[in-house]
Amino acid sequence: MPILQVEMIKPQDKNSPELTMQVLNNLATFLIPMNQVRDAYGFPMIVDSGWRTQAENKACGGAFASKHLLGLACDIQDLDGKLWSWVLTSLGFMQAQNLYFEDKRWTPDWVHFQLGAPGSGHRIFIPNREPPVAPGDWNGVYDPKFDGDAPVGTTV
Repeated sequence: MPILQVEMIKPQDKNSPELTMQVLNNLATFLIPMNQVRDAYGFPMIVDSGWRTQAENKACGGAFASKHLLGLACDIQDLDGKLWSWVLTSLGFMQAQNLYFEDKRWTPDWVHFQLGAPGSGHRIFIPNREPPVAPGDWNGVYDPKFDGDAPVGTTV
């Protein structure tokens, strides 16, 4: 079952002036790799947060330049850590989809997917300067070959 645009836009936001044609085009582009992920994962995926208005992004503590604002990011519920475990074993697939992830230690109940690299270029990146909310959820080590241009031996 594909992820639909309706899962990425809250009903109360569908008439927001911030929901521009560019955002809708970005969402259409982003849904292509996300549907590849959903098909490959093979289990239900619940979108906790897709496109956000500026007000919603601020209220939830989102980054100033969050890709959620552009329709290029979503958070998928992961209360048991199974999706995160699958992502870690599927980084080559994720690289082929041009998908990047916030470090699980900062997102213990969801997996943040975004289309395109963050400033660091890391496939799995630290989303902010705050201390991790779940430091024991992951050790921060993965094969840097999935980063592209990141130096060998780099961890997040």
